[in-house]
Amino acid sequence: MKSTIIRGIPAKLIGLVCICLSSGAIAFSFNERGALWHVVDDLCLPMQRAISLPLPCLKVDPERGFVVIRAPLDETQIIIVPTAKMEGIESPVVLQDNMPNLWLFAWNERSRVTARVRRPLDWSDIGMAINSKEQRTQDQLHIHVSCVDARLKQALASHAGTISTKWSALDLHPWANQYRIKRIDVAALNQNIFKLIADEVPGARLRMALQSIAVVGLPDKNGDRGFAVLVNSKGGHAEELLDHTCSNGE
Repeated sequence: MKSTIIRGIPAKLIGLVCICLSSGAIAFSFNERGALWHVVDDLCLPMQRAISLPLPCLKVDPERGFVVIRAPLDETQIIIVPTAKMEGIESPVVLQDNMPNLWLFAWNERSRVTARVRRPLDWSDIGMAINSKEQRTQDQLHIHVSCVDARLKQALASHAGTISTKWSALDLHPWANQYRIKRIDVAALNQNIFKLIADEVPGARLRMALQSIAVVGLPDKNGDRGFAVLVNSKGGHAEELLDHTCSNGE
């Protein structure tokens, strides 16, 4: 027997969405490297077109070209994913002028993180990260948004006098890798952060697959808001700088 179709969506998929919603979580698995793209392309986009609801995503923005997903098993973490197919940070598309500004979109969705945390979160408590090709689990570009690891906050505070608009080294051993770091102002998030790395980090343009990037909220000595951009160019895992439990080191 053929399943009923609602504007191109199999009824069994709609049923799956309903089950996921009733359980309070998206019950899909990221065990397969193409799972994230299937959620976006086979579920969220068709549901948005059919009934104007982004289910099981939190948001679908077809005009600006991204969706927001609540990460499986992480109440506070969200994932920002482009609606176009692109494997990851190594995709040539990320350096093109028409690349959606996923970093800006991700930052503007941070209230979805703060709404799930039972304590006040400051500007500097939120961070975004993308992993290198060899460290990621999904072959669809995505940016993680979650709380900043308390150890990173401590490191940034202790190096506040040396973090400037020029790149410097930040060694986070033993708990994390070594990174290049620089400060950008709020307006600079309107630029393509991928291109910033490709243009300014030696060798990065030819080895984008090895880059791992984090952008975290950063106040300066005068209290003005900005961001710290951190990059590891050795196949790193910048998601290590985030704390998906938002534990504040407790």
